[in-house]
Amino acid sequence: MSGAPTTEQKTDTVSAAALWLATGERDKARAAVPQVREKFGLSAAEAIEALRESRLILARAH
Repeated sequence: MSGAPTTEQKTDTVSAAALWLATGERDKARAAVPQVREKFGLSAAEAIEALRESRLILARAH
């Protein structure tokens, strides 16, 4: 059965995007939010959530 992703699937995708951002794999010459939206299919709000989560990941690493 296909259709809209569940909340759990979206949360997993946001977390995956956050990890991707935190590991520095993005193109630093381009804005992060559009890259996350393109790569992970997130809404603008979800991309911003991923960016916030990535900052928390980085803060915990130090």
